[in-house]
Amino acid sequence: MISTTIGETNTTPAVISPPENSNRREVLGLEMLIETPENVILTYQLAGPAKRYLAYIIDLAIRVALTLGMMIVVPMLGFVLPGTAMGVLLVLMFLNTWGYYTISEGFFKGQSIGKHICGIRVIRDGGYPITFWPALLRNLVRNADAIIFYGVGITSMLLTRRFQRLGDLVAGTVVIQERTLSLPRKPVILDKIQPLNKNEIGSFLPRDEVLSLIDEFIGRRHVLTYDRGHALAAVLANNLAERLNYSGDPKKLTQYPMAFLAAVYKTFSFSQQEEEQEFVSAYHLRNQTAEVNLE
Repeated sequence: MISTTIGETNTTPAVISPPENSNRREVLGLEMLIETPENVILTYQLAGPAKRYLAYIIDLAIRVALTLGMMIVVPMLGFVLPGTAMGVLLVLMFLNTWGYYTISEGFFKGQSIGKHICGIRVIRDGGYPITFWPALLRNLVRNADAIIFYGVGITSMLLTRRFQRLGDLVAGTVVIQERTLSLPRKPVILDKIQPLNKNEIGSFLPRDEVLSLIDEFIGRRHVLTYDRGHALAAVLANNLAERLNYSGDPKKLTQYPMAFLAAVYKTFSFSQQEEEQEFVSAYHLRNQTAEVNLE
C-alpha cells in the first residue's frame, strides 16, 4: 500500500541479505534476525531489561493512580446504589490488574502507555504483530515473572537470547525497540495544477482519508525515484479513475499518474472547502435576514 511507503514513522524491520558464511559464530547482542519463507532476513532491535523495567515503572505509576482514583470515586457510588460499591471496586481492580496490559498490548499495536513512552513494543517472535490471545497469555504469566520484584522475569531475560521473560516464552512474543524515521515534506504547488474537468468525471466523491493519503504521498514524492514514484501513483490513480468514471485524456493516467492524483486532490479538497464556505455564508445571511425581520 502507498501509505506504508510514505508514512512519517517507520517501525518495520530492516532488511538485509542472508550472510554468506552461515557457520560464523553468533554474537549475543540486541539484534534479532528472522528469516522469512522467501529467504529474506529481517532484523529487529531487541529491548533490553533496563528499558523494559522503566516502561513497567511508568505503567505501575499509572495503575496506582487509577487505583487511588477508583478508591475515591467508587465509594461515592454507594450513596446512589447501596451495596454495589464493593462489587464495582473489585471488578475495576481486576481489570486494572489483568486487563491493563492485555487490552493495551492486544489492541494498541503491542504498546502500553509506558512502552509507548519508552519507544518499545511487543510483537510475535516470528515478526508478526501481537494479537489479543497472545497478549492475554503473556500477561496471565506476569504474576510468576513478578516474584521477588520481577526477579524471576529479569533472570529469565538474562538467560534467553531474545530477553524473554516467562510470559514471552509461553506466548511466543518478544519486545523490540521502535525505529523512527522522519521524512521531510516538500510543499505541493497547487497553483500550477488544473482541477479535473467536471464534465469528464462522475458523481463519486473520494473520502477524506483518500485525499489525505494523496497529500502525504505527493508531499514526500522526492524521497522516491521517478519510476518508483510513478509506479506507486499509477495504482491509486487507475483505481480513482475507474471510480470517477474518468473520460478525459488517458495520457494523464499512463504517463503522468502523479499529476492526475494532484488534480484529484485539488478538485475535491478545494470543492469541499468552497461548499463549506458557501454553507457558512448562507447561514450568516439567513441570520441577518431574520434579525432584520424582527426589527
